[in-house]
Amino acid sequence: MVWPKVSIIWLNYNSSKILPIVLESLESVVGLDYPSDRYELIVVDNGSTDGSFEKVKDFLESRSSLRKRVIRLGRNLGFTGGNNIGFTARDKESKYVLLLNNDAIIFQGGLKTLVEYAENYSDVAGLQGVILKYGTRFIDTAGDYLDEVLQTYALGQYHEYPWILRKPIYITYANGSCALYKIESVLKCLSSNKLFIDEFFGYGDDNVLGLMMWNRGYRIITVPEIIASHARSFTFGKYKRGVLQAYLSTRNRVALLLLTNNRYKHVVEYVMFSQILRDYIASVLKPKFSSFAQVRIRAFIDGIKLGERLKRKKVFIDMYKAPLIQISLKDIKIALAAKRVIAKYFEDWIAKNLSFLTVE
Repeated sequence: MVWPKVSIIWLNYNSSKILPIVLESLESVVGLDYPSDRYELIVVDNGSTDGSFEKVKDFLESRSSLRKRVIRLGRNLGFTGGNNIGFTARDKESKYVLLLNNDAIIFQGGLKTLVEYAENYSDVAGLQGVILKYGTRFIDTAGDYLDEVLQTYALGQYHEYPWILRKPIYITYANGSCALYKIESVLKCLSSNKLFIDEFFGYGDDNVLGLMMWNRGYRIITVPEIIASHARSFTFGKYKRGVLQAYLSTRNRVALLLLTNNRYKHVVEYVMFSQILRDYIASVLKPKFSSFAQVRIRAFIDGIKLGERLKRKKVFIDMYKAPLIQISLKDIKIALAAKRVIAKYFEDWIAKNLSFLTVE
């Protein structure tokens, strides 16, 4: 078999605090069980200022056998912008692109496994495998789903591997920490030569790509084999990460909601804003939480602006072409307020629909 070419895109941004994991991630790419002339590593540094870029560059220069290119940006373009730069720089003969976070370690046979599955399913545009929590046998994600209020759920989360997954199953989207995409399919999803919509920056970008692929008639699957491990969200400090995630996840969810044909669109907007406003009022009594509440209010407003701007660019997503977790009208408030409360509901939904979701 002549293995197809693969471009691996790997982002870096101020990663000095997790440098051992970052270097382990790079070493995992070097050690892949895949013909060395059939894959390349594209490193995109998002304007790091903490010395991590220099460490990464030194490491790569010591690995002469690896096909690689290094791009240093003058500022942070986020997950979307950085990956779009890497995607543009890919080898034009590559059939696939693999996204790998700098806090994720791909296992030696991981790339081969993903490519083999991709080659066997012509209508599959994106896929992932089982990703473990770094240093454990617990599952970080075995594939991601959206529900009708655009809440995300990681398949298998909180479970130890091996788990119930025995065959490939359809998922809403592949988790961007370690995901393989067919380049031909990606190019048909956006009018430009990009993987993602730049404006989303980060958080909720891979789910948009997944929905757009389902819109184009392609499918996204997860395969029942361990592919990688992931030290999720280690790049930022806890507080900084929390503020950034609160802003981007809220803003991007509101924007995505406006771009879809969600049957509960206006109800979700009303409930979301009511909850955010209530939290803000409550935060007056607890000043240490006020910054988060203020961030979420700003994010809601910015999300409406972003959604309207993208609508003017003719971005529209029929979300019901993808496998979604159905939410009843009476459960919307719960689904938006307490993700863990309905985690059991999600697992029950998976169990009931497993045969329907299984790829034949």
